[in-house]
Amino acid sequence: MLKRFLLLFFLALPAAAAPLSVATLDGRELVFDVAVADTSEEQKRGLMFVKEMKPQHGMVFPLQPPRIARFWMRNTLLPLDIIFILPGGMIGQIVTRTDTQSDKPTRSHQKVSAVLEINAGEAQRLKIGVGDLVRMEGVNF
Repeated sequence: MLKRFLLLFFLALPAAAAPLSVATLDGRELVFDVAVADTSEEQKRGLMFVKEMKPQHGMVFPLQPPRIARFWMRNTLLPLDIIFILPGGMIGQIVTRTDTQSDKPTRSHQKVSAVLEINAGEAQRLKIGVGDLVRMEGVNF
């Protein structure tokens, strides 16, 4: 029983948080507080089992070298916007997933250097779109 509790406690812990900014094509600068999933284990776990997330929070998945990215919603309790970031930091694609706990994959159309997950609908609400630029200190897009 204690092992199960410790495992669930560990899975609920987010990776270290850091600011990430999105410069929109209309000149706005939006700042998100994101966890960085920079290890293989953190990337596999992602936002699984997270029950709620504050607005303008999320998780970024750096992918080096850039590659076609595939994400699913297995054990993901939150609907998410999945933002695919091209090499150089430009947003290339945004997919909203409301089918929580689904094994259906979402695939990037081209090689990406990172993926940002935020609350579903937040990209539309904040008018984040394809062509906007993502920047984060210490992360090479």
